[in-house]
Amino acid sequence: MAKSISPNLPRRRSRPRGQNAPAWMLVQVFAAGVGLCLLLLALAAFLLTHTPLPLHLVQPMACLAASAGAAVSGFLLAGKIGRQRFVCGLICGAFYALCLLAAAFLVHGVPSWTRSDAMLPLALLLGGTLGGALSAIKEGH
Repeated sequence: MAKSISPNLPRRRSRPRGQNAPAWMLVQVFAAGVGLCLLLLALAAFLLTHTPLPLHLVQPMACLAASAGAAVSGFLLAGKIGRQRFVCGLICGAFYALCLLAAAFLVHGVPSWTRSDAMLPLALLLGGTLGGALSAIKEGH
């Protein structure tokens, strides 16, 4: 006769446990933000090539896409951590802005900090902060 499986046996979890759990969470948050940014950049490229939109809108559209991606990352990170949501979003936006500034420094040296040089890091910082703030508002904190 076949042995029945005991209902008291622990079930396998689909989430990683232990030391890999925070790293996996950060990978998911990063992938969601970058994925949305890439999708919006593709949409902006399509609109700019197939409509009579002026080309001086390239930089604002790119900043909007990057900011939306940072907002999604900040929102998801704040939701997964579950406390101090505004600060989580701020840290997420600051991380993206610092990564951008580090990459720009490695390629071009010290930025000149003109109006156009400061627009994208500021959009990333404010986007992540917006995501954290929306997560806090959603939870009513």
